[in-house]
Amino acid sequence: MTAPRLDTVRLATAMAADPEFRLQARYLSTSIRVVVGDSQRFTIQVRDGVVTEIDPEVTLFDPYAVLLQGTEEQWSKLLAAVPEPFYQDFFPAALRHGFRLEGDLETIMAYYPALRRLGDLMRSVSPAAVTA
Repeated sequence: MTAPRLDTVRLATAMAADPEFRLQARYLSTSIRVVVGDSQRFTIQVRDGVVTEIDPEVTLFDPYAVLLQGTEEQWSKLLAAVPEPFYQDFFPAALRHGFRLEGDLETIMAYYPALRRLGDLMRSVSPAAVTA
């Protein structure tokens, strides 16, 4: 199963325009590494709740504080318009299905509502979420 490629420009626009994300991330300054199987990697830079950059050129040496990583199959299920049980969110997917939610636990727990909203925004810009 191949995961849909996320449009990082649309994602950055959605994050900037979304009042819920802005509220939940209002003091967040971090770097979020997103790894979609072998097909896509990018890093989201957030400063004081504002997305400053989404870098599609990720190397092994680039620092990050939060990691969201899964197989293409896991991401396909997470980004579905109507996700299967335990794929509605990163945390249950990590607990039940081996999805990786790792990094600075203090940041993850303090800003988990922002991370959860990020997942919703990823779903909203994903081609997998489009239904006929």
